Amino acid sequence: MADTVTITLGERTFHLDREKAEEAYAAKKIINGRNSMFFNILPLKYNWAYDLYREMKNSHWEPGEIDMQVDTAQWPQLGDTCQTIVKTALGALANAQEVFHSSGIYTVRDLVTAPELKLVFGRFVHEENTRSDILVHLHGSLAINPMECATLAATPAIAAKQAFFADRLSGIDRNTDTTVTENKQAVARNIFLINQCGEGTQLFSLWAAVFSLASQGKLPGMGKVFNKLLSDVTFRLSLFDKLLKEMASENPDFWTDTFKEELCGYMTAAVDLEKELIGSLPFADAGLDPESLVTFIEYLADERLSACGLPRQYHHSASPFPWLDEQVHLSAAAAPAGASSTATLDTTFDDDDL
Repeated sequence: MADTVTITLGERTFHLDREKAEEAYAAKKIINGRNSMFFNILPLKYNWAYDLYREMKNSHWEPGEIDMQVDTAQWPQLGDTCQTIVKTALGALANAQEVFHSSGIYTVRDLVTAPELKLVFGRFVHEENTRSDILVHLHGSLAINPMECATLAATPAIAAKQAFFADRLSGIDRNTDTTVTENKQAVARNIFLINQCGEGTQLFSLWAAVFSLASQGKLPGMGKVFNKLLSDVTFRLSLFDKLLKEMASENPDFWTDTFKEELCGYMTAAVDLEKELIGSLPFADAGLDPESLVTFIEYLADERLSACGLPRQYHHSASPFPWLDEQVHLSAAAAPAGASSTATLDTTFDDDDL
């Protein structure tokens, strides 16, 4: 009888031919590995990705579950300045969707090769579709014209952020040769710009305003929707923080000191642009001190940098909004609870290894 590897996954046990299992395991890479599909998921190598997939699946939610009746009644009395902030937040979310769709998840999904990574990216595609439903739910519940939100999200401060991404995102597609060092950097650059700089840092000033209003009993339904959104962002950041680290470990040729300095420069530039946005909107009317909000964005940027193994740039000793820290998931950079790192092939895998 051929030597076998026994793998326990939940209540199921699998017996794999050892030689073939070791060959399949060795062929798995973040990029440039054997491009296999879901049914080749065993033996698991990137356990953290499979754990993340399961957590995301178990955290499924639908926008329609959130009751917006109180928000609907409050909206006309909210005041023009706070309505402007909320509409701008919705417009910025829609804009972010366009950037993420075109240069983010779909392109990277096509370039990663390990099946457990393809599995978690497939779940992200589902979440992207849910985000479209979120905008429909919020616009419809509050009778907000989405074109008005789009106009507010086209202000000079937000237009400058869009230009920043357009000028720096690399033109990669599913046919990009990721064996070339420069193209590996292009993939990592896009991941970092979209996730760590964009979704992970810049969106949070407007989202903080929504949470501040909700903490005052204003628009509680929208506050719950954005809290659910942030849970999804937590998963997203967990994936891309880990993906960058794993890519760098497997491909040290692209993770140079010069490239790391480049990424840090992107983050500080993104923060500077967010400072301009903070200065252009009446955040004080939503209950947020603008100077403290700037400090919060800097603190958040350092959390994002540290999570992907990059040096902090601002070195604030504490967040100015401790009430907001848990809400905004400053632990988003960490891997999900219980998630393990890259596995080593052994004779037996138990649940803790998965």
